[in-house]
Amino acid sequence: MDKEFNLLKLEDKMKIFISYIFILVVSLSAKKNTKQPNVILFLIDDLGWSDIGAYGSTFHETPHVDRMAKDGSLFTDAYSASPVCSPTRASILTGKYPSRINISYISGTTGPHGPEYKLIAPKPDGNISYQEKTLAETLGSHGYKTAHIGKWHLQNHTEQGKPHYPEKHGFDENIGGFKMGQPGSYYFPFKSERHPGTNVPGLENGKEGDYLTDTLTDRAIQFIKNNKNQPFFINFWYYTVHTPIQPKKNKMAKYQAKAKKFGFPPRHQDGIPVWQSTARKQQDSPAYACMVESMDENIGRVLKTLKTLDLEEETLVIFFSDNGGLSTGPGANMPTSCLPLRAGKSWLYEGGIRVPFIMKFPGKIKSGTRIPQPVVSTDLYPTILDLLELPLCPEQHVDGKSLKPLLNGAAFLQREAIYFHYPHYHHINSMGPSGAIRKGDYKLIEIFETGEYELYNVRKDIEEKNNLVNIMPGLAKKMVQSLHKWQVESNARLNSINRNYDANQDFRKKKK
Repeated sequence: MDKEFNLLKLEDKMKIFISYIFILVVSLSAKKNTKQPNVILFLIDDLGWSDIGAYGSTFHETPHVDRMAKDGSLFTDAYSASPVCSPTRASILTGKYPSRINISYISGTTGPHGPEYKLIAPKPDGNISYQEKTLAETLGSHGYKTAHIGKWHLQNHTEQGKPHYPEKHGFDENIGGFKMGQPGSYYFPFKSERHPGTNVPGLENGKEGDYLTDTLTDRAIQFIKNNKNQPFFINFWYYTVHTPIQPKKNKMAKYQAKAKKFGFPPRHQDGIPVWQSTARKQQDSPAYACMVESMDENIGRVLKTLKTLDLEEETLVIFFSDNGGLSTGPGANMPTSCLPLRAGKSWLYEGGIRVPFIMKFPGKIKSGTRIPQPVVSTDLYPTILDLLELPLCPEQHVDGKSLKPLLNGAAFLQREAIYFHYPHYHHINSMGPSGAIRKGDYKLIEIFETGEYELYNVRKDIEEKNNLVNIMPGLAKKMVQSLHKWQVESNARLNSINRNYDANQDFRKKKK
């Protein structure tokens, strides 16, 4: 062979050499393209639908998330499966409604109870069952390196040890996740003397002045660098913007000046009444705005890392919130305002469950699109698998639908409705236990204490001001039937009557 090659003319030798180089380049390119795409899921804690610029905020500054919206798809009518965090988190990882897996409240607790409450809430589980195959476990079975970073809050508060920490549910690495729902502090060492149970574990190698949102991002960037040559899934669940409201000190002056420029008062004396509660009437908190900006700039750091490492084109990035913003409570100075949406976290009005949702995947998701169809957090599981061209798990994510058709231009999903079940009291919600259904443009809310209903066209009436239940009784009746049928089908646990209820002690009277 060598003798034959030596007898060839120089021109022929060059042609063979060029052909060899071409085959080598094609082979290497094909090898590179066989690597599965990466996934980063940013889940922000208590971030309201209107808290970022892409959804209308003018006081908060979120240029990196806004850029994501321009480079990808923004969903205008996305919902968390619950108005509080743990159930929504479980719905993302299982693809099932919280009622189906009996995680309807936080960490296995029933919520407020006693003679001042008319109903007794059912006892929920605080953990995801080991029988559930989580999104992390499914991706891991396809060769993904998986990491959970940040808030977990999916282990019962009463359990000792780590039987239901992220590493028990499919994650190779757990950075900063434990059973509690907020950090002891956003400043190193991320601990609280008053509430030591909230001390964030595993982040001891820091220094004075380190900020939690920055530290978690540092660890995420290091994980990306360590795993750039294999497919990875980062379940990046920031603690921010959950309380305690502790901004980076070097940002405060900027937003204090901005609030003054906008003519905002330093403290509200009044707000917007919602039942016996009060909602903040505008976004004007400098401290909260600082936390939103820190969240945004750290997402920007992750996106920059992907670009620097030439991973941007092969990474699906998702931005979501676990429930609505903390805007409604006993007074007017809650951290944020969810307007134009009604109420906020812990309510089944739009402010409590409609959340920001953005997806970015260069070459796979068309940039600059706005999708108005109702979607819900259970849809993330099958959508991620579908976009990665991995087999779906319909027996697992039974309450989720792949959103790939919508991302490809389809006008509708084949789904009857979206459902919500929240049979618990919460100190910032004076409505009490409730359920809801979103079907097409309409949403019906069932108030469990009274058996009354509210019906809204949330497409035309996003503020939920005009109750149509007496104007459209036929539609209301059909939606009630659908809601009750779903409650049975999904094994939703219902409230029971509190025989020790004392109307003179009703919890709402304390709010007056």
